Amino acid sequence: MTEYVQSYEEFANKPVKFLLLIKKTPVPKAIELPDNIMFNFLDEINIRDINDFLDELKITEGGKRKVKKEQMLKLVHRGMLKKYVAVSDLNHGVHISFVAPDKIWVSDGHSLILTNSKGNKLYHLSDVNKNYGVHTVNSAGDLIYVDNDWNINKLNAVNATKSTLIQRTDLWEPWCIYHSSSTGDLLVMMRHDTRDPTIISKVKFIRYNSKVQPVQTIQYDSSGQQLYREPMYITENHNGDIVVSDRREGVVVTDYKGKYRFTYTGPARGLSFGMFSPHGICVDVLLNILFCIPFNYFQSVYTIDKDGHLLAIISTKKYGVIQALGLGYDEKNHLVLVGSGKTNRLCVYRHIERQAYLA
Repeated sequence: MTEYVQSYEEFANKPVKFLLLIKKTPVPKAIELPDNIMFNFLDEINIRDINDFLDELKITEGGKRKVKKEQMLKLVHRGMLKKYVAVSDLNHGVHISFVAPDKIWVSDGHSLILTNSKGNKLYHLSDVNKNYGVHTVNSAGDLIYVDNDWNINKLNAVNATKSTLIQRTDLWEPWCIYHSSSTGDLLVMMRHDTRDPTIISKVKFIRYNSKVQPVQTIQYDSSGQQLYREPMYITENHNGDIVVSDRREGVVVTDYKGKYRFTYTGPARGLSFGMFSPHGICVDVLLNILFCIPFNYFQSVYTIDKDGHLLAIISTKKYGVIQALGLGYDEKNHLVLVGSGKTNRLCVYRHIERQAYLA
């Protein structure tokens, strides 16, 4: 056993040589484990998985090895359908906001409904704005939404009382909103109503702190060009990045300070407006960005990493979801909810599995 461990230490930073070593070297007999211990290998283990695992091994001064928590999670690129949820009194699923794993808010452009995991209606609002990403939930479970008059309201989760957080006073309209669970800030994409369809509207991002005071504005990149044109949904990544799905620009990402990082415009270049048009958007616990493409032959849920590299494409058609618009992510169970632009049925599929790595 000592010789085996010494050989391992020698090749710890050379994963491929290490694999060859353990293949040729007889391994001491393993100690029998109790019957109640179970290992579940959900995907095949390959050299790349093991290399990635070994790359994350850190030898401390005390000789202990630590593995990053993220390495115990792995994307399921093919998607694993769990179930469908038909929401009562809903026409289609435009936007999804999680309250808890068994309670979500879903809107269809006319109504905003609080539903449980069985699709039963628990609460209903009719004064929600007809735009897309117009509601979010704060850390207390309160609903924050844009109403028909472009005001941003809060519905208290305990007593269901309404209050106005931001009153519209000019031609700037809140088109999509998101509450940051890490900072308590409210992230808002504002679009200026020019009243003239021939003039391109100005768009800007505003961050409001917990006292609903504007503390940050993002509108242009470093060259003075406008970053956004027609924002549909907004979210925040766990590294602080601000992520916006803009159906004319793509997925636009800036860092926490407002510095432009990248715009994802699809796997193919030279696409015209309407062909690759991002809508519903969310992030997972591994900092990956998920978004819907509802139209044309691109109808899928795309996953890119935090730097804009394509990781996976899950066709929503195979799950019976036509025009995937709304998107929600259950961080506790690593499930993705997809809302359809055609029906009231939400598709729930597995996005991440806990992966047991063997070295």
